[in-house]
Amino acid sequence: MQAVRALLVGLGALWLSSAAAMADPVAIARTRAEPVLLESVAYDAEGRLLVSSVHARGVFTVMPDGQLRRWSQRGARHVVFGIAADPPRNALWGAVATPGAPGLVRFDLRTGRRTALFAAPQSAQWFGDLAVGPDGAVYVSDAKAGRVYRLPAGGVTLEQIASVDGGSIQGLAVSPDGERLVFANYGDGLWGLTISTGALARLPQPAGSELRGVDGVTRAGNDLVIVQNGVAPPRVLRLKLDAGWSAVVGLEVMVRGGAMEEPTSGVVREGAFVFVSRSQWTEFGEDLAPRVGAHAPAVISTLPLPSSAPP
Repeated sequence: MQAVRALLVGLGALWLSSAAAMADPVAIARTRAEPVLLESVAYDAEGRLLVSSVHARGVFTVMPDGQLRRWSQRGARHVVFGIAADPPRNALWGAVATPGAPGLVRFDLRTGRRTALFAAPQSAQWFGDLAVGPDGAVYVSDAKAGRVYRLPAGGVTLEQIASVDGGSIQGLAVSPDGERLVFANYGDGLWGLTISTGALARLPQPAGSELRGVDGVTRAGNDLVIVQNGVAPPRVLRLKLDAGWSAVVGLEVMVRGGAMEEPTSGVVREGAFVFVSRSQWTEFGEDLAPRVGAHAPAVISTLPLPSSAPP
């Protein structure tokens, strides 16, 4: 999601990981050369790749010719940013970011039918990314208000559980045991929240590392895969956390630069990280209107996950 990126361009030269050789991302889907503005990806119950399109308003599959075919049904034309599947509960969740009316929408993972829409509290401003806990609770970031909200499993009311003054909160991930939430604050790095107590603190990280400018955050086992688009060039990193998810103790660069352009977020599937490697954000304004001129295709790519955890 677009945020305070201009402030962070150039930080990419501050450090380099000495981990294993980087792999090139492989494109698995491309849209037509027209404005679509992709933000997030997931898979439905049949294993079909789904993408959220901000411009086309909804969730779609990408056809072989690049056409977007609507997956979200029954007139659910929401401005959808982050999406996340919850197969045990047959749900696909989407973060609705319409100005003045953010919320969470739930779709049937098999049919694409909208099954529920949960309005945000009046103080909420702009929902962007989300994550689903092992118990089915949904966590969503408010990028403009610097807050995190939770919809408890089976609940109907969103509750605020974290706030960062002046923050632009982006991607989130829940620990395997459901006890900890880690989220990216675009301007100052990663934060950790103990869900049961509300204790909140920035995560310590290896000396010399740079974790500002992070957009997507995805859990891969006990590690995290992050998309860092606030640096030049952008990159995808794998982070090793300590056992309590309270500190970053190792990191590895999976890919840096190359064909990526304003990458956003992704999902781990079958030993690979599938993500939006070219979102089209550079071809849209802050009002979400497409800029005048040519639009290159948006691209979904895959990266193999390293076979071993980073040092």
